[in-house]
Amino acid sequence: MTFTSSHLRRLLLLAVASGLTLVVLTRTAQAQELRQPEARQGFYVSVGGGANALAAWDKGHRDGVGWGPAYTLRFGEMLTERWGLGLAIETGSAKRRGVSLGMGGLTLEAQAQLWRHLALRAGAGLGAAMAEDPLRIDDETHGTYGTLLTAALSYDAFLTSRPTGGWALTPMLGVRAVPGGDVTGLSVVAALSVSWWSGLPARELRATSGP
Repeated sequence: MTFTSSHLRRLLLLAVASGLTLVVLTRTAQAQELRQPEARQGFYVSVGGGANALAAWDKGHRDGVGWGPAYTLRFGEMLTERWGLGLAIETGSAKRRGVSLGMGGLTLEAQAQLWRHLALRAGAGLGAAMAEDPLRIDDETHGTYGTLLTAALSYDAFLTSRPTGGWALTPMLGVRAVPGGDVTGLSVVAALSVSWWSGLPARELRATSGP
Protein backbone atom coordinates (compact mmCIF):
# COMPACT_ATOMS: atom_id res chain seq x y z
CA MET A 1 0.00 0.00 0.00
CA THR A 2 1.53 3.34 -1.09
CA PHE A 3 0.43 6.94 -1.00
CA THR A 4 -0.47 8.41 -4.35
CA SER A 5 -0.16 12.08 -5.26
CA SER A 6 -3.93 12.38 -4.78
CA HIS A 7 -3.68 11.07 -1.22
CA LEU A 8 -0.80 13.42 -0.46
CA ARG A 9 -2.75 16.39 -1.82
CA ARG A 10 -5.73 15.48 0.34
CA LEU A 11 -3.49 15.23 3.40
CA LEU A 12 -1.87 18.59 2.63
CA LEU A 13 -5.22 20.30 2.06
CA LEU A 14 -6.56 18.89 5.32
CA ALA A 15 -3.51 20.09 7.23
CA VAL A 16 -3.73 23.58 5.70
CA ALA A 17 -7.48 23.84 6.28
CA SER A 18 -7.12 22.62 9.86
CA GLY A 19 -4.29 25.04 10.53
CA LEU A 20 -6.25 27.97 9.11
CA THR A 21 -9.28 27.00 11.17
CA LEU A 22 -7.15 26.86 14.30
CA VAL A 23 -5.60 30.29 13.59
CA VAL A 24 -8.96 31.94 12.87
CA LEU A 25 -10.60 30.50 15.95
CA THR A 26 -7.61 31.40 18.09
CA ARG A 27 -7.61 35.01 16.91
CA THR A 28 -11.37 35.46 17.29
CA ALA A 29 -11.50 33.74 20.66
CA GLN A 30 -8.71 35.66 22.36
CA ALA A 31 -9.74 36.45 25.88
CA GLN A 32 -11.73 39.65 26.19
CA GLU A 33 -11.68 39.32 29.96
CA LEU A 34 -8.91 38.33 32.31
CA ARG A 35 -8.60 34.65 33.26
CA GLN A 36 -7.78 33.02 36.55
CA PRO A 37 -4.24 31.55 36.40
CA GLU A 38 -4.10 27.76 36.01
CA ALA A 39 -1.68 25.24 34.56
CA ARG A 40 -3.58 24.15 31.40
CA GLN A 41 -3.45 27.48 29.57
CA GLY A 42 -1.97 28.76 26.34
CA PHE A 43 -0.39 26.65 23.62
CA TYR A 44 0.50 23.01 24.16
CA VAL A 45 2.74 20.37 22.57
CA SER A 46 2.46 16.73 23.63
CA VAL A 47 4.40 13.73 22.35
CA GLY A 48 4.37 10.17 23.61
CA GLY A 49 3.78 6.51 23.03
CA GLY A 50 2.27 3.38 24.49
CA ALA A 51 0.46 0.26 23.37
CA ASN A 52 -2.66 -0.52 21.39
CA ALA A 53 -4.95 -3.48 20.84
CA LEU A 54 -5.72 -3.25 17.12
CA ALA A 55 -8.46 -5.16 15.29
CA ALA A 56 -8.99 -5.15 11.53
CA TRP A 57 -11.69 -6.43 9.20
CA ASP A 58 -10.28 -7.13 5.73
CA LYS A 59 -13.08 -7.15 3.14
CA GLY A 60 -15.47 -8.38 5.81
CA HIS A 61 -13.08 -11.01 7.16
CA ARG A 62 -11.93 -10.38 10.71
CA ASP A 63 -8.14 -10.65 11.00
CA GLY A 64 -8.34 -10.78 14.79
CA VAL A 65 -6.81 -8.56 17.46
CA GLY A 66 -3.09 -7.86 17.67
CA TRP A 67 -0.96 -5.98 20.18
CA GLY A 68 1.72 -3.44 19.30
CA PRO A 69 3.13 0.05 19.78
CA ALA A 70 1.17 3.30 19.40
CA TYR A 71 2.42 6.86 19.08
CA THR A 72 0.85 10.30 19.28
CA LEU A 73 1.82 13.92 18.64
CA ARG A 74 -0.53 16.76 19.59
CA PHE A 75 -0.28 20.53 19.44
CA GLY A 76 -2.80 23.32 19.74
CA GLU A 77 -4.21 25.89 22.15
CA MET A 78 -6.80 26.28 24.87
CA LEU A 79 -9.12 28.87 23.35
CA THR A 80 -11.19 29.38 26.50
CA GLU A 81 -10.99 28.23 30.09
CA ARG A 82 -12.67 24.92 29.15
CA TRP A 83 -12.31 24.41 25.38
CA GLY A 84 -9.26 23.78 23.23
CA LEU A 85 -8.49 23.00 19.60
CA GLY A 86 -5.48 21.50 17.89
CA LEU A 87 -4.02 18.92 15.51
CA ALA A 88 -3.10 15.34 16.36
CA ILE A 89 -0.99 12.77 14.52
CA GLU A 90 -1.92 9.23 15.58
CA THR A 91 -0.25 5.95 14.55
CA GLY A 92 -0.40 2.36 15.72
CA SER A 93 0.61 -1.10 14.52
CA ALA A 94 0.25 -4.71 15.61
CA LYS A 95 0.90 -8.30 14.56
CA ARG A 96 -1.17 -11.44 15.00
CA ARG A 97 -0.25 -14.88 13.63
CA GLY A 98 1.91 -13.39 10.92
CA VAL A 99 -0.65 -10.76 9.85
CA SER A 100 0.57 -7.15 10.15
CA LEU A 101 -2.01 -4.50 11.00
CA GLY A 102 -1.62 -0.74 10.96
CA MET A 103 -3.67 2.42 11.37
CA GLY A 104 -3.01 6.14 11.67
CA GLY A 105 -3.59 9.61 10.35
CA LEU A 106 -4.03 13.31 11.03
CA THR A 107 -7.02 14.76 12.87
CA LEU A 108 -8.44 18.10 13.91
CA GLU A 109 -8.98 17.56 17.63
CA ALA A 110 -11.17 19.40 20.12
CA GLN A 111 -10.86 19.01 23.87
CA ALA A 112 -13.07 19.86 26.83
CA GLN A 113 -11.68 20.24 30.34
CA LEU A 114 -13.95 18.13 32.56
CA TRP A 115 -12.39 18.55 36.00
CA ARG A 116 -9.10 20.11 37.09
CA HIS A 117 -6.57 18.65 34.59
CA LEU A 118 -8.84 15.91 33.22
CA ALA A 119 -9.84 16.40 29.57
CA LEU A 120 -12.08 14.68 27.04
CA ARG A 121 -10.69 14.75 23.49
CA ALA A 122 -12.41 13.98 20.18
CA GLY A 123 -11.00 14.25 16.68
CA ALA A 124 -11.76 13.61 13.02
CA GLY A 125 -9.54 13.75 9.96
CA LEU A 126 -7.77 11.79 7.25
CA GLY A 127 -6.59 8.29 8.12
CA ALA A 128 -5.52 4.95 6.75
CA ALA A 129 -5.85 1.32 7.82
CA MET A 130 -3.96 -1.66 6.38
CA ALA A 131 -3.67 -5.42 6.77
CA GLU A 132 -0.80 -7.43 5.33
CA ASP A 133 -1.04 -11.22 5.16
CA PRO A 134 1.99 -12.99 3.61
CA LEU A 135 -0.18 -16.04 2.88
CA ARG A 136 -2.13 -14.08 0.26
CA ILE A 137 0.13 -14.60 -2.73
CA ASP A 138 0.28 -11.54 -5.05
CA ASP A 139 -2.43 -9.88 -2.94
CA GLU A 140 -0.81 -9.71 0.47
CA THR A 141 -1.57 -6.06 1.32
CA HIS A 142 -4.99 -4.46 1.53
CA GLY A 143 -5.62 -0.90 2.68
CA THR A 144 -8.17 1.85 3.08
CA TYR A 145 -7.85 5.63 2.99
CA GLY A 146 -10.73 7.43 4.67
CA THR A 147 -11.84 9.09 7.87
CA LEU A 148 -9.95 8.65 11.14
CA LEU A 149 -12.12 9.12 14.24
CA THR A 150 -10.62 9.38 17.72
CA ALA A 151 -11.80 9.84 21.30
CA ALA A 152 -9.79 9.82 24.53
CA LEU A 153 -9.57 10.79 28.16
CA SER A 154 -6.31 12.36 29.34
CA TYR A 155 -4.94 13.84 32.55
CA ASP A 156 -2.06 16.32 32.85
CA ALA A 157 0.01 15.60 35.96
CA PHE A 158 2.14 18.73 36.21
CA LEU A 159 5.77 18.46 37.24
CA THR A 160 6.19 22.22 37.68
CA SER A 161 4.45 24.69 39.99
CA ARG A 162 4.14 27.74 37.77
CA PRO A 163 0.91 29.78 38.12
CA THR A 164 0.20 29.18 34.41
CA GLY A 165 1.67 26.63 32.00
CA GLY A 166 4.51 24.21 32.64
CA TRP A 167 5.61 20.60 32.01
CA ALA A 168 3.38 17.59 32.63
CA LEU A 169 3.18 13.83 32.25
CA THR A 170 -0.05 12.98 30.45
CA PRO A 171 -1.52 9.46 30.64
CA MET A 172 -4.22 8.82 28.03
CA LEU A 173 -6.77 6.11 27.29
CA GLY A 174 -8.63 6.26 24.00
CA VAL A 175 -10.06 4.63 20.90
CA ARG A 176 -9.28 5.11 17.20
CA ALA A 177 -11.28 3.95 14.19
CA VAL A 178 -11.04 4.01 10.39
CA PRO A 179 -14.48 2.72 9.31
CA GLY A 180 -15.55 1.38 5.91
CA GLY A 181 -13.55 0.51 2.81
CA ASP A 182 -11.62 -2.70 2.13
CA VAL A 183 -10.08 -2.58 5.61
CA THR A 184 -11.82 -1.35 8.73
CA GLY A 185 -9.59 -0.65 11.72
CA LEU A 186 -10.46 -0.23 15.40
CA SER A 187 -8.03 0.12 18.30
CA VAL A 188 -7.93 0.80 22.02
CA VAL A 189 -4.87 2.82 23.03
CA ALA A 190 -3.10 3.45 26.34
CA ALA A 191 -0.25 5.95 26.16
CA LEU A 192 1.92 8.25 28.24
CA SER A 193 3.04 11.61 26.82
CA VAL A 194 5.30 14.45 27.86
CA SER A 195 3.42 17.74 27.51
CA TRP A 196 4.49 21.38 27.56
CA TRP A 197 2.05 24.24 28.15
CA SER A 198 3.09 27.81 27.36
CA GLY A 199 0.74 29.46 29.84
CA LEU A 200 -0.73 32.94 29.36
CA PRO A 201 1.04 36.31 29.58
CA ALA A 202 0.48 38.34 32.71
CA ARG A 203 -1.66 40.90 30.86
CA GLU A 204 -4.31 38.20 30.21
CA LEU A 205 -4.46 36.98 33.83
CA ARG A 206 -6.33 38.17 36.86
CA ALA A 207 -4.04 39.41 39.58
CA THR A 208 -3.89 36.94 42.47
CA SER A 209 -4.31 38.33 45.94
CA GLY A 210 -1.34 38.12 48.25
CA PRO A 211 -1.25 36.08 51.43
